[in-house]
Amino acid sequence: LEGYKEAAMLNPIYDPLYVIDVNETRYYLADSYEVSEDGMQITVKLKEGLKWHDGEAITADDMIFTMDVCSDTNNGAAGTNIAILNDQPVKYEKVDDLTVKVTLPMASASYADLLGGLTLIPEHVFEGNPSVVSAGEANMKGIGSGPYKVTEFKQDEYLLLEKYEDYYMGAPSIDKVTFRIISDLSAQEVALMNGEVNFMELANAPAVAKYEADPNFTVVKYPEGRVNYLAVNKFCETVQDPKVVEAVFAALNRDEIIAGAYGDGMAESANSIFSNVNTFYDPSVEGYTQDVEKAKEIVKELQAEGTTLKLVTNTNEGLKNMALVIQQQLKEVGLNLEITPLESSGYMEKIFSDDTDFDMYMMGYAAAGDPDNVVAGMFDGTWTQNLYSSERAAQLWKDGRGTSNMEERAEIYKELQKQVYEDRSIYPLAFPNYVFAVRSYVKGTDTIRTAPIFEDFSKLSIEK
Repeated sequence: LEGYKEAAMLNPIYDPLYVIDVNETRYYLADSYEVSEDGMQITVKLKEGLKWHDGEAITADDMIFTMDVCSDTNNGAAGTNIAILNDQPVKYEKVDDLTVKVTLPMASASYADLLGGLTLIPEHVFEGNPSVVSAGEANMKGIGSGPYKVTEFKQDEYLLLEKYEDYYMGAPSIDKVTFRIISDLSAQEVALMNGEVNFMELANAPAVAKYEADPNFTVVKYPEGRVNYLAVNKFCETVQDPKVVEAVFAALNRDEIIAGAYGDGMAESANSIFSNVNTFYDPSVEGYTQDVEKAKEIVKELQAEGTTLKLVTNTNEGLKNMALVIQQQLKEVGLNLEITPLESSGYMEKIFSDDTDFDMYMMGYAAAGDPDNVVAGMFDGTWTQNLYSSERAAQLWKDGRGTSNMEERAEIYKELQKQVYEDRSIYPLAFPNYVFAVRSYVKGTDTIRTAPIFEDFSKLSIEK
C-alpha cells in the first residue's frame, strides 16, 4: 500500500467509537450511544471484551482519559472540539466499567456525530498523564484498538503493521499491511508497476485512463467529502458591490472549470456548500449557472470593463488549475484576474485574515458528516473572518444545531443552502473524488466508501 495521509495510516491501528453515515450508524468500540430528550447528555456504552494491542482491557477509564487528553489544549487543537463546546467545557463521568456519560453545556444536535469519531487512547500506556504531546516513547508504541498493530516504523520511509489476532470483530485475512512513504510520483508508479506496492492514489485523469485500461488493476473512486470553492473577501472594497460579485458568478461555468482543472472522473460538479456525502446534502438545491450575456451587461452597466480583480490560491494543482480557467472565463466578460499562488503556511494566514489587498481566494474544506461540525465554522467566524454570512443564514445555522429532530434539521439545512446561494459569498465549484488504482486481486476496497481510506481495513482481502 502507498499511504497518502496520516489519518489513513492510523485507521487500521485505532478504531472510533462509531460512525454516523448518511443512511446508517456503524458501531466499532461502542456497543451503543443514547442521547437524552433535551439533547444535553450522551451516554456511550463500550462493547464487552475489548482489548488493546498489548492485551490490556479497554474500559470506560480509557474514554475518560481520552477526554482528559482532549481537554488539555497543550496537546494541540485536535480533539478540543470534543471537550470544549462554544468555549465552555464538556463534562464527562464514568457510570460503570463500560459506560461514560457526557454532559454538554448546551444542546448540540451535531455533537453525537463528533463524539463517534473519537479514537480512544490507552490510559495505562501513558500512565494516566494526559499531557501526551510530551510522551514521545509512549506515542511511538502505537498501542491501538484496530485490526492491525504496529510492528515497525521508520520515519519518512515506512510503517509496518501486522494483523491483531484478538481483534474483536475477528482477525483480518491479510497478515501484514505496509505503508510506504514515497514522495516522488514517478517513483510511486514504478513501485506499483513492479509489485513493490499494490495500491496508489491517482493524481490526474490520464493516470485514471491508463489504469482503467489495464486488467491487472482496478480503479476505485470515492467521494472525498470535500468542497473546493471560490470565496469573496468581504473586506475588499471592489467586491463589496454585490453587482460585481453577481457578474463574476454569472461568468463562471462550473463544468468547464472542473474539466479543465481535473479531467474526467476526478471531481463532480458542486451545487452546494455541503459535500455530496454530507448528512444533509440536498441534490435538488440549484447551484449557480452561467449567463455570459448577463455578466457582460452588468460589467458594462458598472463601467467596469478592464477592471482587474485579485485572487490568491495555494500551490494545490487542482485549485491552481481552476483559477486559470476562471481567469479565462472572466476575461470573456471584460474582467481581468490577477492570480497569486502562495505556499500553504503563508496562504492560510493570508486568507483567514482581514487583509484587504485581494478580492477572492480559492480554498477547500471537509464537508462530510454533520454540517455543524465543520461547514458552520466557515460562516460563523470560527475558521475565517472574511466570508460574508447574512443574518438569516446565521440564524439558520443556529436553528440547525438547536434541534435534534432530523426532519426539522433537513428542512432547515435545505433552506440554509438556498440562503447561502442568495448571499453570494462563496461559489462551490467541485466535489473532488479520491481515486486510486489497486491490484485486481485486492478485494473489498469499495466496501465502505469513505475518505480517508479505509474506514475498516479488516474488510480487505487478497484473492489470487
